[in-house]
Amino acid sequence: MARIDWNIHSRGSSCIRCETPFEPGNPVRSAVLPFEHPLVRELLARKLAEEQKNRQEGATVKPHPDYIRLDFCDACWKQLQNPGWISVWKSVFPEPPEKSDPANPLKKETMESLLRSLLEGDDAENHCTAIYLLALQLERKRILVERAVRHTEDGLTIHFYEHRRSGDILLIRDPHLTDAQIPETQAEIERLLNGTDGSPETTEPGQPSGQNDGAPPATEVPPS
Repeated sequence: MARIDWNIHSRGSSCIRCETPFEPGNPVRSAVLPFEHPLVRELLARKLAEEQKNRQEGATVKPHPDYIRLDFCDACWKQLQNPGWISVWKSVFPEPPEKSDPANPLKKETMESLLRSLLEGDDAENHCTAIYLLALQLERKRILVERAVRHTEDGLTIHFYEHRRSGDILLIRDPHLTDAQIPETQAEIERLLNGTDGSPETTEPGQPSGQNDGAPPATEVPPS
C-alpha cells in the first residue's frame, strides 16, 4: 500500500518569502503545495542548497515531506500569482500560549493528544483507522477544520485539517471505514486513551465475562 508523509505541519513564525517575523494580530496567508512544486523549490532554494552540501559531506539529511505548508505576510502574498494551490486560507497570528502549570500536568490522554502522538509515531500507518476516526470526532467538536481533500495518483484520499487554535496542518488518510470496522476501531481508541496494550482483560471473580463496570462509555461515532 502506498504511504504518505504523516508529519504535522506547524504554522511558521515568519513569512517564508521575506522572513519578517509574524506579530500577534498580524494577518497570515497560508497555503499547501506539493514539495516538488517549482515555487517551493524557489522559496527554499537556500535551504535545499545547504542540504545538498551536507549530503555531499556525508551528513544524514531528513527526507522531504510529500506536501509543505507555506505561510506569507500580506505584502508577499499580494505579489504571488496562483500556482495551483491545494488549499489556501487566511488567519490571524495568535498570542503566545499560556505556560502550563508544572504542578498540575495533564495526566490523562485526550483525543487530541492521542491523535498527535499517533501521527508523530513510527507506526502511524498501523493506526490509520483510529487516526481517521479521531480526526472526525475533533472536527465535530470544532477543534479541527478541513481545509482541502486531495486524491493522489496512488489512489489515496488525503484530508488536510487545520487545528483552529494552533494553526497546525494535519494530513489524515481516509481509510474508507466500513460499518464492520467501526466497533473494532472504537475499541482500539478506548484502549489507547486508557493506556492499555490491547491484551485481553482478566475477568474478576464473580464478574461475568465481557462485563466491565469501570469501562468508559463507547466512543461516539460522527454521522457519515
